[in-house]
Amino acid sequence: MKKSMVVALVSAGALTGALYRLPKVIVDDEAKQSRGITLNQSVPDSAIGSADHPVVPLSAEQAAIVDRLRTAYLTSADKEKKGRFADSLAVAFARLGKPDSAARYWEVVATLEPTEANLLQTANGYYDAFGFAADAGRATQLGEKARGYYQKVLAIRPDFLEAKAKMAMTYVTSDNPMQGIALLREVIAEDPDYELALFNLGLLSIRSGQYDKAIERFERIIELNPDNGQAQFYLGVSYAETGRKQEAKRLFTLVKQRETDPAILASATEYLQKLD
Repeated sequence: MKKSMVVALVSAGALTGALYRLPKVIVDDEAKQSRGITLNQSVPDSAIGSADHPVVPLSAEQAAIVDRLRTAYLTSADKEKKGRFADSLAVAFARLGKPDSAARYWEVVATLEPTEANLLQTANGYYDAFGFAADAGRATQLGEKARGYYQKVLAIRPDFLEAKAKMAMTYVTSDNPMQGIALLREVIAEDPDYELALFNLGLLSIRSGQYDKAIERFERIIELNPDNGQAQFYLGVSYAETGRKQEAKRLFTLVKQRETDPAILASATEYLQKLD
């Protein structure tokens, strides 16, 4: 899960978006429409900007590069070249912090050549965009897209635990959120120490106020991977919420020493101020 998404879970200034994606038991049943893209159509910025993060206009140089690639993509009649230009556009948008735009062009690549690698790239692209979605409705749409491609990957490789663990989180904005929890438990049943599944279950435990379970999961992650800064952060959150202030302060201080992500640093600082 993206750092922006998981930090937003507990950051006082950016709580709403991630909370919609992490339900306690059930979320509202909403009608959802999947939106595709034809191979000879560009992806309109107005349709893809809502999950791009941060929302910063492209520089003149960046816009020129994107425009050249987009023109080459639109005018190419050769399938192989069109795929290469779509991939280049996806990479460019990903580097520019526009995951939604990147995912849509990776989807073109997967449509042209539906290999496992391309399907996985598209699934991960939509999963990244899902993590940055600003509202529940957009998260639902992007989660559906990611889930659909993870299902295609799993049809090829049923034992791919990473795909299953990520797909599980996309269910939390669907009308069947418990399916996500069930999938995570399936992963844990296959591999009790699978880090991503433990992490996602820990997040869901925080969301439901089950801090003891969250502590158990994040402590296990740190036993397995002492350098997991996000697990340290959320273990600190769980300690703080259960009154274990000194342990929480130790972890937040450690996070501030090791982490470079501004959002995590700001959240750790905020918690330390509250605990003093």
